[in-house]
Amino acid sequence: MTETTIERRCPLWVKILLGLSLAVNLAIVGLVGGVAWRGGPLGGKGPGMGYAMPYVLALPHDDRRAVFGAVRDNADLPGRGARRAAYRDMIALLQAGAFDRVAVSAVLERQARDVGQVQMVAQTAWLDRIAAMTEGERSAYAERLTEVVSRGGRGRPGKRD
Repeated sequence: MTETTIERRCPLWVKILLGLSLAVNLAIVGLVGGVAWRGGPLGGKGPGMGYAMPYVLALPHDDRRAVFGAVRDNADLPGRGARRAAYRDMIALLQAGAFDRVAVSAVLERQARDVGQVQMVAQTAWLDRIAAMTEGERSAYAERLTEVVSRGGRGRPGKRD
């Protein structure tokens, strides 16, 4: 019995299709990487982390959890339902026949007040944590804060909690 080898070759159109697919994938990776490299779609000029997040991210793990918990557990703060209602109100105003600038402005002001309330609760919880630190702990915290700010908020500082 003789062995016959059948040589199977990949058709040219499959090779071209695979090459195009690879090129598209690399282009997408390049676009996403470029956007991330320059600081997001707004070039680092958008709200990003805001002023508060570096302060919170630099905290030791337990303190960070306590600040987030203070916001999460505060019954006086507007919850997800209130945020959804504000969005529904805005959508209804935008879909209305005539544009009501005063009503739209009122929804935006309500959302800004809600954000301000959350910020005040988080700020108080953060300040309580910082006030309870020793001088050495505050110094170590300042070093972690320097790391977070220098990275632009990407990731958390090293595990030195």
